[in-house]
Amino acid sequence: MDGIKTLADHEIADAIARNELVLDADPEGCKGACYELRMGNVYYDLTEDEKRWSVSPGGDVLIKPGHRVVLITHERLALSDKVFARIVSKGSLFSVGLSAVATYADPGFHGRIGIVTQNISDKYIVLPLLEPIAKVDFTILETPASHPYRGQHGFETKIWPIQKHLQKTREELAGDPRLGRPVSVNTNKETESARDSLASLARRQIDADRMHGFPVDFTDDAARCGQISRDLVGLMGEIGEFANLVKKVELTIARPGYAGADLSAAEPKLRLELADVQIYLLRLAHLIRADLAGAVLEKMQLNDERYSYLRKA
Repeated sequence: MDGIKTLADHEIADAIARNELVLDADPEGCKGACYELRMGNVYYDLTEDEKRWSVSPGGDVLIKPGHRVVLITHERLALSDKVFARIVSKGSLFSVGLSAVATYADPGFHGRIGIVTQNISDKYIVLPLLEPIAKVDFTILETPASHPYRGQHGFETKIWPIQKHLQKTREELAGDPRLGRPVSVNTNKETESARDSLASLARRQIDADRMHGFPVDFTDDAARCGQISRDLVGLMGEIGEFANLVKKVELTIARPGYAGADLSAAEPKLRLELADVQIYLLRLAHLIRADLAGAVLEKMQLNDERYSYLRKA
């Protein structure tokens, strides 16, 4: 074969029939110029100390909001020394909240592929066993690679190889001037608890809105943007009602004889108005596809660093 060439679907299917390129394959997975890799029966949750999960027949993968996972493919690649592969995650997974992935398999690689991705949505994502999760295309080189891949893939040894030496704590980097002054941050447990609590509230609210027939799901940006505008009006209305109660409390304090509630008596109504404000914020976060808990925690961290000079010794 002369020159570098990317294989078409029928060429991939022919190679599969010869037990080349993709093992444990489904011939129907050959499409266009790629093969669609499917979810296997093992995945790792990196957010939970690299916990290994097995998926039973008919079962599924559960990816929690904010969690980073390694999805191990059902298929095994079997590349000769003249073939390399490029792997990208399916766009349909990105649309439901999984971060996009692009990875690579060297000439000579044999084994399953690990797709590292993160759930950036505020919902739990469920992937059934054998669900298509990535596309792989194959390129044939003019000559074999001088140094093809050799050795056992991490999955085959039941260990996912995380390069932990690239990860450092602030303590390990003490003295690096790029860090700035140390700031107070929440522990991982506190952070996860805060994230889970707000994410749970968001799911509860959006599920209730769906059940009541309130609009929360849109297929085009124009309709979604229109709902954002309407929810903004609602948000401003609830803030106005909260402010109006506060104004009446101030009048009660400032003007003897004014027939209004004091602050303690007004607190139950203030609490409910503030809850309405929060509900609209949860809806708006859903409409712009934002992880509100993650955004709040990120902003708190930035504020800790920005105002660290104000901290008392």
